[in-house]
Amino acid sequence: MHFMDLPGLPRAAKPPKSFTRSELIRCIYERFQRNSGEEEGPRLRRRAQAESLVLAVLDEIAGALERGKRVELRGVGVLTVKEKRERRGRNPSTGEALIIEPHRVVRFRASELLLARLNRPISRRPERPRSDPRQLAFPIDGNQEKAGNIQAGPTLPRLGRRRRRTEGAIYEKGK
Repeated sequence: MHFMDLPGLPRAAKPPKSFTRSELIRCIYERFQRNSGEEEGPRLRRRAQAESLVLAVLDEIAGALERGKRVELRGVGVLTVKEKRERRGRNPSTGEALIIEPHRVVRFRASELLLARLNRPISRRPERPRSDPRQLAFPIDGNQEKAGNIQAGPTLPRLGRRRRRTEGAIYEKGK
């Protein structure tokens, strides 16, 4: 049993899984309800006005598609109608062969602006700083030769390094 499912406690409303036409109407109404001329767009006094506005837009889009026109919504995408020819198919439940009649389908191609907006990184939680793989997990200090340190092995002698000759000067070994 989840903590919020206990009797007597208020349940949080689940967000809807899809954005419906009624939600679109509600959002349009709330956006333009308080419009006092500062924003562009109509001033809606009643929810029915928002509903008629949304229905008119959707009806025009459906009518244009029905006439076979291409509907381009800048920043969102393009809706087109494609003709499908007659073809042979099979009923998946019975396995019976049948003929699929010619029909039209609507295709949607998202705009680059919409795709860029969808693929933006989500900044809900702060990103942890990535560690540098060249850095050691535990810093090495000079106290490795203590008696209680089990991991410390024998110390190897440092070998002197030979430096390169630069601009005619000769450097001594180990300097």
